[in-house]
Amino acid sequence: MCSISYYLLQIEVLRQHKKNSKLKQLFGRDFKGKVSVALYLTITICVLFLPILSYVLLFITTLFWIIPDRRIEKFYNP
Repeated sequence: MCSISYYLLQIEVLRQHKKNSKLKQLFGRDFKGKVSVALYLTITICVLFLPILSYVLLFITTLFWIIPDRRIEKFYNP
C-alpha cells in the first residue's frame, strides 16, 4: 500500500508542474515505480494461492530497488 500511495502522490505532484519543468523531466518515466506497483499487486493476489511465488516476487522486487536509480545523478551531472 505504501508503494501505491507513493506512486499516486508522485503522479499528483507531477501533474501540478508544467510540461517542461525539471521535476517532470527527472521523474517523467518512472519505470521502477510502475513495475514495483504491478509486482506488489501481483504479490497480493499470489499470496492467496501461491505463497512461495509471492515470496520470490517480493525478493525480486526488493532486489530491484537495491539497484540505485541513476536519474538524479545523470540529471545534475551530465
